[in-house]
Amino acid sequence: MDSITTLAKMLKQNENPKQVSMSTGIVISPPPNAQIRLNDTVILTNSQLVFAAHVLEDYEREIELEGEIRFTDSQFQSFEAREVKSKTKDTIKEGDEVILLPTADEQLYFVVGKAVRFE
Repeated sequence: MDSITTLAKMLKQNENPKQVSMSTGIVISPPPNAQIRLNDTVILTNSQLVFAAHVLEDYEREIELEGEIRFTDSQFQSFEAREVKSKTKDTIKEGDEVILLPTADEQLYFVVGKAVRFE
């Protein structure tokens, strides 16, 4: 094959790049030693996964609270709280379905959240 034909084939391949799309996987084991089943043959491990912080165990977020609170037998009273921290308990666990976003070469997958289905 001559070099012009090779170049033409390379240019043709670049015209239709593979589209990257989200998928889901099933958690076999959660972090810190994560394994996620992508399909019947592929199991992703830590070296292939990047996790959104909010899906990790005991993820801590700083929040600010303002509002009204009522105590028994009293009127509403105002309160304000600054620099409050909350820990999430709804982290990923074995059997959860998670949303995966692959990189273009599908060598790295971002775990962006839990998947929820309404059937």
